[in-house]
Amino acid sequence: MERLRKLYPDPVILFCLFLLFLMGLLAIISVRVSPHIGADLSLAHFKKPFLFTAAFLLGALLMSFISFALNYRAINNQRVVYALVVISLSLLFLVLIKKLVLGRAVDRWLIGTSIQPSEFSKVVIVLFVSYYVARKGYITRLRFFGWATFVVLAHSLFLFLQPDKGMAIFIMLLAWTMMWIGGTSPKLYVPIGGLFTVVGAFMLLFGGDYVSRRLVAWKDPVSDPFGSSYQVIQSLLAFINGGLLGQGYGKGFQKLGPLTQADTDYILAVIGEELGLPGILFIFVLFGILIYRLIRIANETADTFGRMVVIGMALNILFSVLINTMMAVNLLPPKGMPLPFVSYGVSHILASMIGLGIVGSIYKRQLYMRGL
Repeated sequence: MERLRKLYPDPVILFCLFLLFLMGLLAIISVRVSPHIGADLSLAHFKKPFLFTAAFLLGALLMSFISFALNYRAINNQRVVYALVVISLSLLFLVLIKKLVLGRAVDRWLIGTSIQPSEFSKVVIVLFVSYYVARKGYITRLRFFGWATFVVLAHSLFLFLQPDKGMAIFIMLLAWTMMWIGGTSPKLYVPIGGLFTVVGAFMLLFGGDYVSRRLVAWKDPVSDPFGSSYQVIQSLLAFINGGLLGQGYGKGFQKLGPLTQADTDYILAVIGEELGLPGILFIFVLFGILIYRLIRIANETADTFGRMVVIGMALNILFSVLINTMMAVNLLPPKGMPLPFVSYGVSHILASMIGLGIVGSIYKRQLYMRGL
C-alpha cells in the first residue's frame, strides 16, 4: 500500500481504477479481437485496445502528477476558474463551427472521433460550481447566482446544438445536485432547479424527430425493432443470452454485429452476456468502493471548495454509471453515456482521471494536515 501511495494518495481508488480498466480492456478485446482469431486477424483489430490502454496509462500519469504537483487551492481563484470556463465554452463553440463548416447534422468531437470537449466540460462545471458555492453559497438572493446559472446554461446550449441533448441535461443535473448538497439556500436551488427542469423539457420537446424516436423506443421497444429500438432490443437480448453465469469470455453473440456499439455505450451488455451476473456485480462493487472512498475523502476535507470538488467528481461518476446501466436495460431512453473507465473512449478516460487527480491533490493536503 505504501508503494501505491507514492503513485496516488489513495491506493484503494488506484486499485479500483486498474481493475475497472482491466474489465473494460478484456471486454474491448472480446469485441474487437476475439471474433477474428483464426480468421482475418490483423494489427488493425488491436487499434482500439491499444488506444484504450494508451489513454488509461496517460490518464494515470496525469492523475499521479496532478495529485502531487498541484496545490488544489490555486484553482479556488476567480481568474483560474473563469479561464477554465472560457476554454471549455470555446472548445464547445469550435465543435459547432466544425459541424457547420463540414455540413454535418451531428458532430460532438473536436479532433476525429477521439477528443470530445463535453467530457472535459463536466470537470470544468464541477470546479466552477464548487468555487461559486464556496464563495457565495451563503447568499440567499437569486440574482447573485444568476451568473452561475448562466454559465451552466451556456454549456448546455452549446451541447444542445451539437446536438447532444443527453449531455446538456446531464450538465444541468450535475450542477443542480452540487448546489443542493453544498447547502445552498432553498431560495436559490429550488427556482434554479425549476429553471433547469423547464430548459431540459424544452430540449426534449423541441429536440426534433430524433428525440421523439428514442422516446418511443424507450416506451415500446418492439414498435420499431429494426430502427430506433434496434440497439435497445439487442442489449436486452445480450443480457438474456448471458443468463445467470454468462456464455463465457469471448463467446458472446450480440457483439458480432447486432450490438453495433458493443465496446462503448453498451459494453455492460457484452459483459453481462459473457460473464453473467458475477461479472456485472464485480463491476458494481468496484464502483461502489470507488464512490465510497470519494465520499469519505469529501467528509474529511475541511474547506468547502475542496469538499465540493470531491463531491462533484463522485456525482459525475455515479450519475454516469446509473445512466449507462439504466440505458442498457431500457430503464432510460438511449443516450450516449460511457461507463466510466470501462467503455472505450479517450476523452472520458482522460477527463475522469484528471478529475481524480484533483481529488488526489485534495486528499494529499488532508493527509499532510493529519500528519500521515
